[in-house]
Amino acid sequence: MSFGQRTIATLVVTASLLYASSLSATGLRVVGTELQLLDASGEYRSASQLLGAELELSDLGSIRILAVERDSTARFDDIWLHTLQLRGPGETLYNGFCEPDPAGDERVVLYPGYLDNAGRYVADPDRFSMSCVSGVEAKCLRWGYTPWRSAPFSGEPLGKYFESCIRLARADYCGDGRPNTRDGTLIDVYDQVGVQQSENQAGELSFEAGWNSDGAVCVAHTRVTEILSLTDLTERCSGLRGAEQICTEESATARGALLFNRSKR
Repeated sequence: MSFGQRTIATLVVTASLLYASSLSATGLRVVGTELQLLDASGEYRSASQLLGAELELSDLGSIRILAVERDSTARFDDIWLHTLQLRGPGETLYNGFCEPDPAGDERVVLYPGYLDNAGRYVADPDRFSMSCVSGVEAKCLRWGYTPWRSAPFSGEPLGKYFESCIRLARADYCGDGRPNTRDGTLIDVYDQVGVQQSENQAGELSFEAGWNSDGAVCVAHTRVTEILSLTDLTERCSGLRGAEQICTEESATARGALLFNRSKR
């Protein structure tokens, strides 16, 4: 699948800290990517039934639900896009929750659990994360790397693929959290387990790297040489020294890659 990417911070929320000020809600959860609230009758109601509701986020302020719609462009059909507004503590007006992506999209993807400081997915039922569509977490979920699903071909859990996708989308070669890409850079992402197939039929992109949860397993060329050259990369990441000489999809697979990508050389 080909796309451009943009990095933005993700908000991690403890579910027990939220409540609906305009509803008699006693609980909140995220099922898949759908926000749900438990009302006074004991029934969970989806956010699409609660348009206009205002939810307090402890000392972060409150959010207002404006719209909820299924993502028709996502790899799988369980991705919901929420349009939210945020009112900060002490403020009187609601403003946009997200920075828009290059197409002007300001919607949000919610998912259960969170990524810890090491970039590992934690399936915590009491916490959920909110990622703007301009963020890499939302992108990876929309591309099909949803950690609660299993891979179509192998049946293995997709949690490690989600983690690997975050590294790939950010061009976080060393797995140290440092992005090495530029907004709007075209890349082609694919795997061997049936989630994404390569769309590089014309051959305008060349193999860049193979990826796992720790970053790149080998790198044929860096994505944006003005940001990071291959020489500088191999000096920074001792584990990649010499690996670029044999970096192909086959050698990356042998090194434990879960995802692969192509980009302009």
